[in-house]
Amino acid sequence: MVFSFSAARLLFFVNFPPIVSIIILVAFIKTNVTFSDIINRIFFVACASVFLLVVADSTRFVTARMDHPTFLRYFSKDVGYILRVLVIYLITLIAKRRKSRHPFLYSLPLLFCIIICILNTLPFGKGLMFACDENNVFHRGPFGYTPHLICLIYSILLLYYSFKNFSHNKYEPLVVIIIEIAAFTAMVVEMLYDFDFVLSQVLVSSVIFYYFFLMTMTYKRDPLTRLLNRRCFYLEINHLKKAKMIILSMDLNNLKVYNDTKGHAAGDRALVTVSEIMEDVFSKHAKLYRTGGDEFMAIFTKQDKSFIEKLVEVFQAALKATEYMVACGLAEYTPGDDIEKVITLSDERMYSHKVKLKNNASFKKI
Repeated sequence: MVFSFSAARLLFFVNFPPIVSIIILVAFIKTNVTFSDIINRIFFVACASVFLLVVADSTRFVTARMDHPTFLRYFSKDVGYILRVLVIYLITLIAKRRKSRHPFLYSLPLLFCIIICILNTLPFGKGLMFACDENNVFHRGPFGYTPHLICLIYSILLLYYSFKNFSHNKYEPLVVIIIEIAAFTAMVVEMLYDFDFVLSQVLVSSVIFYYFFLMTMTYKRDPLTRLLNRRCFYLEINHLKKAKMIILSMDLNNLKVYNDTKGHAAGDRALVTVSEIMEDVFSKHAKLYRTGGDEFMAIFTKQDKSFIEKLVEVFQAALKATEYMVACGLAEYTPGDDIEKVITLSDERMYSHKVKLKNNASFKKI
């Protein structure tokens, strides 16, 4: 078969946009320091993988239209299977955000897929995944659905880890579900109707979208405590001006003392410990923010004052198990109030509580 100009034009139209998008993302990752080096490296590998997947699918597209099967027909198809699994595996690693206790076990499904695909390209292993007859017609083998099943395993793990991140990022599971529905639909369409390039295009879009989604979420959060930042706090209160809300101001006592006498690592440990207790007590009922060095805020929209006061008591009781003290102050907002005055009032009440805590601490020392 002679490769036609129309086929070449189709390849260019289909593959040029995703290739350019991948190159732009690589340049963006290279110049951006939003994520850790490990996460950036994983995204780099994911970009390389989807780029190679586009090349492999293009090669498969050409060789599948030849009159007889060739080595490239097998090689491109098997490499495409490996890369599909690898991309899902890499996205799952990013969702984990932590090192696996058993990295080898976690990688076993991917390694199994790679071994089966490699064997399928060798003369004695042809037919394990698929085989092509003398007319170059594709026939699936006994292990033909192995990549699909492994993709399903990693997709389930991806969804699991995204829900593990739910307390810090409530939209991540939704984004992951959308990605997985799109990828599953593309996979089914490719299998049933022999459509070309559908899944590779979806995976390219998924890697790009997931990167920019995580970057956006990262910019919204304090890097140390992972609570929402000061900018988000003021955007939120402006958004909620037409509704009732209660603002809780909180301040970690003696942060400067920890930094000066025990080092900044001790100060960071204090902030992280306190923020974790805040999340345990308040996160189901309010949005939490770190608005300054030792300053935190919470916004309640559905609870009454007495309920929140009880939560504050629970919070203070939990702090007694640590060496840290946090001053708290509440203020109610109703539509039409001056929001800045309400924030100032909650701060004033928090500072009054701060003085009491310091006086009590001094009294205990005496």
